[in-house]
Amino acid sequence: MPPQQTNITSETEGDAARLRLDFSIALNLLGRYWRAFQGWRQRSRVTLQDLSDRELMDIGLTRGEIDHIAPERAIERLRDRAADLWKRSGM
Repeated sequence: MPPQQTNITSETEGDAARLRLDFSIALNLLGRYWRAFQGWRQRSRVTLQDLSDRELMDIGLTRGEIDHIAPERAIERLRDRAADLWKRSGM
């Protein structure tokens, strides 16, 4: 018996192309939402340094206590100073 000829490959290729297009659209949309969310987070972030002296006083802090509350700021400052020293010494 001779094999039957079918047109399955062209239908399958068309379905695969539509699926790739749908996936690409969904991925693009998801990426846009993620970037928008990241931008919103960056814009809405308020640090202790951004607060006024009055607002700091309301929560029981002074500007000098911020480095003790948020030690990562002090570490960043030390890292920046060390990097500046390395740049000046030419190493």
